Amino acid sequence: MLLALGALSSPAHAAVSSSNNNFTMLDSGAGLTGGTNDVVFTWDGTLNTDPATAVVNATITSATPFFGHLWSAYNVKIYGPGTYTISTADTAGGPGCPDVPQPNCASGGNYTVAVPVGEIMGHMKFAWNGTEGIDVIDIWTPGSWTTLNGTNPIEKAGGGSYTGPVYSLVSTDWDKNGVAGGGMIDGPFSGFNANFNISAITSTTNNNFTMLDSGAGLTGGTNDVVFTWDGTLNTDPATAVVNATITSATPFFGHLWSAYNVKIYGPGTYTISTADTAGGPGCPDVPQPNCASGGNYTVAVPVGEIMGHMKFAWNGTEGIDVIDIWTPGSWTTLNGTNPIEKAGGGSYTGPVYSLVSTDWDKNGVAGGGMIDGPFSGFNANFNLNPGGVTTCLTCPPPSPDVVNATNPGNPGCSISQTSVSSSSRADWWLVAGFLAWLGIIRRRFLRNKTKSQT
Repeated sequence: MLLALGALSSPAHAAVSSSNNNFTMLDSGAGLTGGTNDVVFTWDGTLNTDPATAVVNATITSATPFFGHLWSAYNVKIYGPGTYTISTADTAGGPGCPDVPQPNCASGGNYTVAVPVGEIMGHMKFAWNGTEGIDVIDIWTPGSWTTLNGTNPIEKAGGGSYTGPVYSLVSTDWDKNGVAGGGMIDGPFSGFNANFNISAITSTTNNNFTMLDSGAGLTGGTNDVVFTWDGTLNTDPATAVVNATITSATPFFGHLWSAYNVKIYGPGTYTISTADTAGGPGCPDVPQPNCASGGNYTVAVPVGEIMGHMKFAWNGTEGIDVIDIWTPGSWTTLNGTNPIEKAGGGSYTGPVYSLVSTDWDKNGVAGGGMIDGPFSGFNANFNLNPGGVTTCLTCPPPSPDVVNATNPGNPGCSISQTSVSSSSRADWWLVAGFLAWLGIIRRRFLRNKTKSQT
């Protein structure tokens, strides 16, 4: 489906820059021919929607040679969902072949590429051993290389550190020939498939922390929270890994606090234990009397929303459990008359955020009541703007009142700061498809698990 979109989204809430990304080159028979893991990726978070007006909005670089020669990727253009005709025609002296004569300028026919909702496309030029203008097209989706690409091998050597197989952006077999990536049609690697797999870590500031008591009274908080996230989603507490950080320099009730072991989950139903032992990961630095430990949470995370589970340390107590369920929108729309912290450190940019903490335990107070530690019954809410690619990977389409010209100071998950409809936003549709996909995958996993137990 070709979405009716503008030529290019406005600058994103935050740019993306990450290292130790993966480059895997496969031949036409899915044989591994080389690659590396020192790829540096940057992206301004925008999405092109028309090759005729597309602009460079990302970079891909590496210091590791391929087959004995240094290579470069340039003119990297990232697109949202849609159907595109991509010309590989280049002329010596033009943007595709700026430094070589025509015989060394790769030039061929056209690609026709359909980018599904929930995925994005990267088109770039590739230069190697004196040839420029080699066209590479990847279609990316979040997930695991081994899940998405079966037995296709992935490069684990070269420079840098291999961090796969899970990436924020995994290259997929978009031309459906059984080989990950898309076969090149010009230059010395015709028929080969260049795959880039990207971990997109972003960091944003001026995020919100609001602590409410059991009666929805505001007890403190701040607006200087720094949030980072690698864009991945846990799906099982037994195997969950730390994939985000939340930090602040502002004390709470006279004492500095820290959030740690932050794990973000996709849709599903989870049992979260709050039990901790002194010396363990939940209480690494305090004796058992100062280690908050209690019962279990049972949490249902709807499709279209995500969950954060973290430990909280304050005034000599560690292991305090906090669970937020987030959805894009406005605090005042989602949480009614519940107050939000507008003071403390940093700058208040609400009430609209990409990730708003919601009343998931349905007691009329935003957040979920804590069940261990000195704040039992209190509700710790973090309201966040992930920015960059994580904005694209975590937000379902907004209601019309979420992004509008009356709140120009904080567009939340919107790339544009002006009023837009959901039908004209590639990033919203991308996110909606991703979270729906997660829900389908999880339901299929649970169904198969049930069958195996019967």
